[in-house]
Amino acid sequence: MVTTVVPEAVPAASAGVRLASDLDVLGAEEVEALRAANFARTVAAARAVEAVSARYPELAEVRTPADLPRMPILTPAALAAGSPPRSTEFLLGPDGGMVLRSSGTAGEAKTMFHSWEFKHQVDTLGMRGLRALLPDPPRRLANCMYPGNLNGAFMFVLGLAERLGALAFPLGSIARPEETAAVIAAHQVDTIVASPAYGTEVLTCTPADQLRSLRHFLYLGEAIGQERERLVAEALPDVTVRSVAYSTNETGPIGYQCARQSGATHHIHEDAVIVEVVDQETGRPVPDGEVGELLITPLKDTGMALFRYRIGDRARIETAPCACGSAARLLTLMGRAGQSATIDVWTISADQLLAALRPLGVSDISQCQLQILWDFPRYAVRLLLAPSVPAGATPEAFLEQARAHFQLNAVLTGRRSASVTVEYVDLGAFAQNERGKVPVFYQRF
Repeated sequence: MVTTVVPEAVPAASAGVRLASDLDVLGAEEVEALRAANFARTVAAARAVEAVSARYPELAEVRTPADLPRMPILTPAALAAGSPPRSTEFLLGPDGGMVLRSSGTAGEAKTMFHSWEFKHQVDTLGMRGLRALLPDPPRRLANCMYPGNLNGAFMFVLGLAERLGALAFPLGSIARPEETAAVIAAHQVDTIVASPAYGTEVLTCTPADQLRSLRHFLYLGEAIGQERERLVAEALPDVTVRSVAYSTNETGPIGYQCARQSGATHHIHEDAVIVEVVDQETGRPVPDGEVGELLITPLKDTGMALFRYRIGDRARIETAPCACGSAARLLTLMGRAGQSATIDVWTISADQLLAALRPLGVSDISQCQLQILWDFPRYAVRLLLAPSVPAGATPEAFLEQARAHFQLNAVLTGRRSASVTVEYVDLGAFAQNERGKVPVFYQRF
């Protein structure tokens, strides 16, 4: 159950998950009390379902958010193995709701059962975040998120438009950019919500006069990056470019931007999620201000129970408060962890890549690197293989093996993919990150 409450009303744990109507007016102690109450309700709901309680035996020793480190980290592979229809070990109920699919690990997708109650919570958080970002809300909104294939983003944006009372244009991302631009011009659309790649293409490849009604470009799905933001600013300097939400199909909204924030920094929905930043190798907490891997515990009493879920993002919790005055902490995203990457709207994993390359003789992920080299709005795919991989791997063979892996195949064959090449090189030719480590996935913008 989800209830939106006035800021003063901090509920008892038995009252169900409750959300502040305006998180930014609460003091730090009020935020902490609301988070603790919602966490207690989340734990109680998980203990009450036999299969879920068996999946998380450590919950017997968990009382407060401070006890979370007693529980193991939930990996994407474990979630994929235990998600429906393979298992019911994460299901809280009830039976009704919406089924979504997130990106695959080891070639298998993670199927998420979100109750209608949790969808209401997602919509509430999205609307609350949008009001913090844009006091003057959109009135005509082009929804250009990817539709279908069990993806939740399109429905999320449509829900925002409904709650705003805005006129929605459900265009999706399949329409050609010039078709989307024509709708914007004809109907005086003031806001476009899209992935960074699609939205940037629409805004930079269309004559500025045709888009003079636009006030906002709100992106979702990945960070926009400085290069895309620069391109949009040059093309349409009066258009506000912001993140509509930091959210995943598995967890729902994690963060939101206020009018003072932009780029990769978001306030945390403190009453709806527990955010941990840990060392990627040891799993131990890192101090605020230091970069680590994100673990997310969504607070809910229906749908699926996820505790300490590794979402694959790197981030840091800022040490200074936001100038807006909110007690909700600031979280700055620093990119994907080395074992996964988001390319356009598709997230692919190292396990997925290795599964596709194993028939070609790749036995270890350290023998390869997948590079995505952008020349906006398209990119070239460059697969680097170590000399130890048997000779004979070709782009055609790579494409053939990738067909069995939905997200990887979409990256290689989508309309933004300009070319796919395979090269055998010494390991020293693999790209390195700022810490001298060699990531499985490398993107150059």
